[in-house]
Amino acid sequence: MIDNPNEVPSEALRSKVVSIPELAVEYEEAKGVEGRKEPEKVAESQDNTASQQDATSEDEEEGKAAYRPGGFHPVYIGDIFNDRYKVLNKIGYGLYSTVWLVKDLQAAIDGDASNVYLALKVLRADCYGHGTDTFEREILRCLRDGSREHPGYPYVCHLIDDFKHQGPNGTHLCFIFELMGETLRSFGTWFPLDGRIPYEIIHRFTIQLVLALWYAHDHGVIHTDIKPNNIFVKFRDWSFIESGYLKEIPFPQQDREETEYSPVPSQPLRWFYFDYNAKYSADFDVTLGDWGVSSWTTKHLTEVIQPVALRAPEVIIGAPWDASTDWWNFGAVLLEVFRCVRMFDGGVPPDGHYEPREHLIEIIDLLGPFPKKLLEKGNQDLVPDLFDDEGRIKDAETLNRPGLMSEAFTPGMSQILREYFVSFMNLLMKIDPEERPSALDLLRHPFLGAVQ
Repeated sequence: MIDNPNEVPSEALRSKVVSIPELAVEYEEAKGVEGRKEPEKVAESQDNTASQQDATSEDEEEGKAAYRPGGFHPVYIGDIFNDRYKVLNKIGYGLYSTVWLVKDLQAAIDGDASNVYLALKVLRADCYGHGTDTFEREILRCLRDGSREHPGYPYVCHLIDDFKHQGPNGTHLCFIFELMGETLRSFGTWFPLDGRIPYEIIHRFTIQLVLALWYAHDHGVIHTDIKPNNIFVKFRDWSFIESGYLKEIPFPQQDREETEYSPVPSQPLRWFYFDYNAKYSADFDVTLGDWGVSSWTTKHLTEVIQPVALRAPEVIIGAPWDASTDWWNFGAVLLEVFRCVRMFDGGVPPDGHYEPREHLIEIIDLLGPFPKKLLEKGNQDLVPDLFDDEGRIKDAETLNRPGLMSEAFTPGMSQILREYFVSFMNLLMKIDPEERPSALDLLRHPFLGAVQ
């Protein structure tokens, strides 16, 4: 048995993980179940992450006010960055960047579309060199230059090139990535079961994401921001860029003489990366991307991390956190993308605003009380006022929610699949971070069965 994956040679790691395309699907998948309880739909949450988006954006997207000294760089169709990357269209935006489809003029001679068409991410000028820098460039380089023999390497969205670009609003760090089709935020809408991704595909995605996090953690990186928007579906047919996207998608009309830059709408590649008729194939692959707010295991960017509703218990109570916090975050996301059900929201009436106390009540309701040793590590200005001696929230009303084994949380599943899935979730989402599993523990679990 392998107790410490960090001590295992890379060749051994590869031999222990079943080849993803050859994974056997051994469990039942409930298809077209009639009369089941309608699941609670996951509402689209606001995304402030600098990543490729999944739907046509509002007219102003990031807004004109973002184009100021220290802010965004005004990009025009036809601009050439770093003497080689020609801008073709805008494909996304976020709080810290805009993202553009570009053509690599140096690679165009080869004719391979996967090398010719790439994604350019242009960061705001104040992201680096102003005393509050992220670790994004350094982390991306570390992940790119790490062990290519590690089984998780292919499932990280890797940096291809990086450079600086001088503009009217300052110096901007720019990243070049492989193009991705869309994110898991929208991927489920290709399938008829209320936007739920079929088991065969989610099984494959889960293995790939476990491997991606294993790779990151082995290289001293904690993602800290795992959500559907940051999980990217890879291209399956590059020919659709030229035969479809570049022919059918309108290019924005821009005036280079304008006194104030006008943001243009994003035109994502969602419809142009695979054959729609083959959508039921299990051969899709994903990568874990957007490492913009990631931390080193030895140095944290910030102590308040993760999307609020996906936040780990130790983060909520102000206790120390480490790489294991990614596993909790991943578990909450997995239920959301697999079953379109959100585990927690922390909302309170009448307006549904978020309160940590409510979030903690929801966690305890599903997963049990907080251990004393964890509470002792939390913020002592907060913990004693919230928790009783049994690790529960003082004066909390009983929620009377059904458990994870119920149709409400795991709708449409056969009994054996539900048992495996819930067991897997309980392994991922231990309240005590010290009890959370290793990557190999997860890969061995019957829900995945990915290790021989």
